[in-house]
Amino acid sequence: MVFQYGDVILAHGDNLYSDAIQGFTGSFFTHAAMCVEEGKIIEMLYDGFHYKDNSFIGGNRAFMVIRHKCLYLSPQPAVQNVLIRMKKYVAILQQNPPKYDYFEIVRQAVKLLKKKGQHLFRDGEDYYSLSELMEAGRRLICSALIDSVYEKAGIDLFPGQEPFSTTPADIAALAAGANPTFFVITRYLPRS
Repeated sequence: MVFQYGDVILAHGDNLYSDAIQGFTGSFFTHAAMCVEEGKIIEMLYDGFHYKDNSFIGGNRAFMVIRHKCLYLSPQPAVQNVLIRMKKYVAILQQNPPKYDYFEIVRQAVKLLKKKGQHLFRDGEDYYSLSELMEAGRRLICSALIDSVYEKAGIDLFPGQEPFSTTPADIAALAAGANPTFFVITRYLPRS
């Protein structure tokens, strides 16, 4: 399978950490990566930014690949301009690799619990103040990496929302519905 620069891979995890993300977000997809040069991807893992071979192809994780409608339907010069901006930003990330944002994971979990009407209390007070968690550091999680690359290329996937707050479930939702922002290119389910 050959994918183009900017295609997004949404993967289903197979570990306890992924199970927790799936439980909080309600999404089958718990990880996001982006296709870059042929056979290469960028992704955020627990130890930071990676530019590496695409390990999803031929792997044992379920995934789908989606392509933004701008990269699918736009005239060629418009696509080339977006890709040039993406490549410039990815080069900056390679030179200055971001660290993984564990605080964002906790902040998202607290936010989702509160949305569901659940709270984390200790002696009548929240364990974490949302404002404290938001200011804890501006690092990236996997889906925030994708959102920030698109934003730097001039495509705001979530207007009014910072890329740091984007989850794999948010990106997956952009490939659903009657007027999707992303088109599904392929789905892969490993054989049991």
